[in-house]
Amino acid sequence: MRLRPWFLVVSLLAGCAVALAQPAGPSWVGHREELETWLVNAEVLEVKDIGEGVTNPKKVTLKMGETVFHAVYKPLKRGRKKGFWESYQAEVAAYELDKLLGLDMVPPTVVRRVGSDLGSLQLWVDGCDTYKRLEPRVPQSRGFSRQISRMKMFDNLIYNEDRNAGNFLLDESWRIILIDHSRAFLDRKNLLKESSKLPVQYDRHLVERLEALDLETLEVRLKDLLMGGQIESILKRRDRILEHERALVAKQGEQKVLFD
Repeated sequence: MRLRPWFLVVSLLAGCAVALAQPAGPSWVGHREELETWLVNAEVLEVKDIGEGVTNPKKVTLKMGETVFHAVYKPLKRGRKKGFWESYQAEVAAYELDKLLGLDMVPPTVVRRVGSDLGSLQLWVDGCDTYKRLEPRVPQSRGFSRQISRMKMFDNLIYNEDRNAGNFLLDESWRIILIDHSRAFLDRKNLLKESSKLPVQYDRHLVERLEALDLETLEVRLKDLLMGGQIESILKRRDRILEHERALVAKQGEQKVLFD
């Protein structure tokens, strides 16, 4: 596989560092297929514990050709652990849904066997830190607030109760990178219970993509990852999100609620 030199340097060695050639989005955007192929096929050089995180993720060192890069591995068998339903499949499903929506906030994630276990393998994003550690320095800007709104919309769509200040990242341009979705996609029809987890604004283009979601499309993307009523529940929550958005617009007006 031949990749342009800047892509090798920026996307694989610098993770989510900002490329001069692509200042508007994370480094994987526009190169998803290549990175997915690399994650699936690269040689595994080393697997070690990260040392933090309740799901005990592993940091995997990989080599493709002459390029060494890293990924996060979670061999989580589907089931209830410590009171939470979790699976590696949910990590991959979150990435696939991110792609469908054009959200560009979840790093490339694939199903991969490492050793004897199947799990999720997600591109490691260097040059980032958690919101929890960076919070005092985060700019209180309109752009950042809108990213938070997109994140909240996504978390309600996938029913991710587990979002906290320690499991989303910020890069050096204050772009949000979403990680840790192994506890998402519960078979729930309603939105998250805490009102603080509901968006107060909505991305107009994301609303349009939500409206376009249908069962057939979701089943093609997610049938090997989700089970039972999980896929149908995505659409039920989608409907609730659209109801919430329309109620806000009716009360406050489009100018205050919708942004481009």
